[in-house]
Amino acid sequence: MMDRWITDWEPSERFPVYTRANSGEIVPKPISPIGWDLVWGGGVSFGWADGCHRFGTFGPEETDPEQPDYIACFGGYVYLNASMIRIVGVRSPGMSAEMMDAAFLGNHPDVPEYVPQPGDEAPEREPAIEATMGTFMVATEMPAELNDDRAMITRVRDERPDLSTATDAELVARARSITAVVRELFEPYYVFGTASAVGPGILGELCGAIDPSLPGRLISGLGDIDSAPPAHAIWAMSRMEPDSDELAAALTDFQRNHGARGPGEWDAANPSWEVDPSPVLVAVNAMRGASDDLSPAARHERAVADRAAAEAEAREAFAGNDEALGTLELGMRLASIFVAARERTKLSQMMAVHEVRLPMYELGQRMAESGTVAEARDVFLLLDSELDDFVADPASFTDKLALRKVEFAELADLQDPFIVNGTVPPLSEWARRDESSEPVSVGDVLQGAAGSPGTATGRARVILDPSDANGIEEGDILVAPVTDPSWTPLFIPSAGVVVDVGAPLSHAVIVSRELGVPCACSVTGAAQRIPDGALITVDGSTGAVTIVELPT
Repeated sequence: MMDRWITDWEPSERFPVYTRANSGEIVPKPISPIGWDLVWGGGVSFGWADGCHRFGTFGPEETDPEQPDYIACFGGYVYLNASMIRIVGVRSPGMSAEMMDAAFLGNHPDVPEYVPQPGDEAPEREPAIEATMGTFMVATEMPAELNDDRAMITRVRDERPDLSTATDAELVARARSITAVVRELFEPYYVFGTASAVGPGILGELCGAIDPSLPGRLISGLGDIDSAPPAHAIWAMSRMEPDSDELAAALTDFQRNHGARGPGEWDAANPSWEVDPSPVLVAVNAMRGASDDLSPAARHERAVADRAAAEAEAREAFAGNDEALGTLELGMRLASIFVAARERTKLSQMMAVHEVRLPMYELGQRMAESGTVAEARDVFLLLDSELDDFVADPASFTDKLALRKVEFAELADLQDPFIVNGTVPPLSEWARRDESSEPVSVGDVLQGAAGSPGTATGRARVILDPSDANGIEEGDILVAPVTDPSWTPLFIPSAGVVVDVGAPLSHAVIVSRELGVPCACSVTGAAQRIPDGALITVDGSTGAVTIVELPT
């Protein structure tokens, strides 16, 4: 085993603590070299810096201008800088490093204690931070810039040249040109992603003591969530005759409108629905047997009705307390705007990643057909710095890429440390993933975090890949390691959702709230420990998953 991967960065000396929290949800596996170079290292890291500068938390002079310290790659895995996340709490009025730890890192045993460093506090930055927060507090609608960004990336998509007739060099140039767009779109993703936590946070603090389910119910069924439309479209296709012209036309339209999404979409190397529509057809077939009562529209209507009921309960609880009622209004308004804003910025970002993906897949397909590589995806194992030489002499890279493919697969067998503190252990010292896990017994309670409120009891359907619906049926509980938009259709027949990895604003929770599906997130080891077919109860208001009965 090598001791270092080809895309790895050095840890920051000033900001030495890094974490897989959050990044382990959106990029659970090692990221491809091209995915790192053209999206994360070259685009996201700089867009993150731009977002922090705009927010006011950090200045350009505080980080490495060539490799901004906000993220890093260790062992092929994407890490976030926990030191800098903590400092956001230190510098933001009313917050602290400990509050940021609670929100992002939880109670993981590997998290080191925060030790203040010179320069962590920066009182001179408070006015800028307060001004940014002030713009959030008075917002009454989706920020116009997000619609402008969507229009911009839509133009980039619509003006995409005919990739099939482009030269190899033109394909590389096209992919590289999108890195600047990734950076431009990540700035608002950071800013409004941060804003999206404000409303739910206000509601949680105000209403959590009254009823733990109330904060989640108050932000369910918000509507205008960009992660939800694919499920509506797939549902519509499930009502069409198999192999019909109508279904074929609908699938073409679906790929046009939603083709940028797919499994592991934050890595450009992973095939999206436009590259490989087979998971869509699997989802269509999985929905065919579901009753009309489970349509996304019907479930959303019920979620909206429950949100209205929750609002009435909250108003009754705070009757006569004008300050609390005002805070309630503020929390609901901010949640309705910025949860949707976060999803709007994320989809725009995914559309940009897709514009990196497509020319590289075209190049890869050509190389696979010529026998230069085994499969199209192998070109993503190249570094950006190697692309020009590869185009000039592809055959000279055949053996190198074959070896690199083996090494890259080995990275996925390693257990990525949750925390890196100053020094990255050599890869030869990383532990191997242990697929074995402690079995569960009847009555056991696996404790996760509250996600989407409500309770449900059903048979666990443990699914590790959204392309394999594993016979999920109406009333089952979907149990998965992590979800992204490619999993959304499987939520439709499910009575509840359980995910190993996730947070209150993760994909699984947001979509579950839109559809009124109880969801428990951060249930560590659930997909390994819960046997398929076990009868379980999920309480989305508390995050508890109870084993009711084991399969015989």
